[in-house]
Amino acid sequence: MAQTIRRNAPPTALNSEVLAGLMRLLAKTFHGQVSLVTQNYRVVQIERRENFNPDDLLTPDLGLSAEHFRVEAVRDKIAQALKGLEYGQVVLVIKKGRLAQIERLQKERYADLQGLAGDGI
Repeated sequence: MAQTIRRNAPPTALNSEVLAGLMRLLAKTFHGQVSLVTQNYRVVQIERRENFNPDDLLTPDLGLSAEHFRVEAVRDKIAQALKGLEYGQVVLVIKKGRLAQIERLQKERYADLQGLAGDGI
């Protein structure tokens, strides 16, 4: 069973309006994660999980610190993480108002492999 390898895979799509909305969402996140879910090289869902420490609730402006949030640099990192991601997820981790890390989970789908009950894996 040969696996088909896609050559010249398209970049993962994230249009400029969605990207602008994502930047606004990130700017409002102090602790937490924002996940971009991809299918067929397209971002199909954005999930946000926010954590609050009791002391942080005393801070009047919770969100990414402007001094640590360069929009162009963050956009470039997100674009790089999404590049060629057919199925998977990119998770942006924010800690204390800073983008701390970007995680990329790539899923591989195999139509020719079957589970015990005849369904896919």
